[in-house]
Amino acid sequence: MSSLVQDSNRQRFDHIAADWDDSPMRRAMAGNVARTIADAVPLQSDWQALEYGCGTGLVGAQLAPRLGHLLACDLSPGMLSVLDEKARAAGVDNLDTRVLDLTREAPPAQRFDLIFSSMTMHHIPDVPALLRVFHGMLAADGWVALADLDAEDGSFHTPDVPGVAHHGFARDEFTRWLAAAGFRDINARTAHTAEKTRDGKTARYPIFLITARR
Repeated sequence: MSSLVQDSNRQRFDHIAADWDDSPMRRAMAGNVARTIADAVPLQSDWQALEYGCGTGLVGAQLAPRLGHLLACDLSPGMLSVLDEKARAAGVDNLDTRVLDLTREAPPAQRFDLIFSSMTMHHIPDVPALLRVFHGMLAADGWVALADLDAEDGSFHTPDVPGVAHHGFARDEFTRWLAAAGFRDINARTAHTAEKTRDGKTARYPIFLITARR
């Protein structure tokens, strides 16, 4: 199942990469997630960080200036191509990109001070397994900062969107997964609330940020 979901995700995100940044909703969400990470985690100018599921870098590009180096990873080469061009245009010299699918590939040998992601976990079939991988990738006392949907009724995505493995998450369950993976100092907060209007009805979708330390 994991391979099929990830193949669907790669195809979809490659197809829509060029227009990804055009969405005001995505840009607003990324801004609030980046600010909430910066408020919750004591970012350091010498930190080595990895963003998993970075997309076009809407979150990571805002945090990179406060870090020593950012390895921005995604399974979509199309998304990374957009990010590479944006980084070149902006003169960002402490950001590198890499195609990486930790559900099927070995993690980098490097150890990181921070691993973060935004709106990626709901595309991962086995989230507890990925959290264990993240734990092993962190340096001593390293941080994770993971933003995603609170549990919702399935209406955030339209029915034709492939690659969705979860309709959000209950924060207490996600906290238990982190603890089981060996994390400590686990905290959850609301980073953003997205709004979508369909058929004249507006629904609100809270986005949480959970932080924890190795």
